[in-house]
Amino acid sequence: MDIFDIRIEKLKNKYNEIITRKNEPEEIGNGIYTRYKYPILTKEHIPLEWIYDLNKDTNPFLMERLGINAVFNAGAIYFEDKFVLVTRVEGYDRKSFFAVAESENGIDSKCI
Repeated sequence: MDIFDIRIEKLKNKYNEIITRKNEPEEIGNGIYTRYKYPILTKEHIPLEWIYDLNKDTNPFLMERLGINAVFNAGAIYFEDKFVLVTRVEGYDRKSFFAVAESENGIDSKCI
């Protein structure tokens, strides 16, 4: 295994850890609604295929091709048995684009 493969493995492990973790309610709330420990979407939820060219021949140093500065959560809708968010994603260059994310329960996230 070379450095490229080791780095990809670490990136994939971290990404899978983030997208599969269960969200936990915070202990103390205001009595009206429940706040959760983790935001449903952050820049860490962006799929690795968007950020990196994962081909060793075209990107041997595994450099980022798309830098993400932030993900701004939008209102959710319930659509086809899932909660769906259309979010604004801001790049390092401050330009934005829209991305779609889905959640089975509205608390845990999975980017699509």
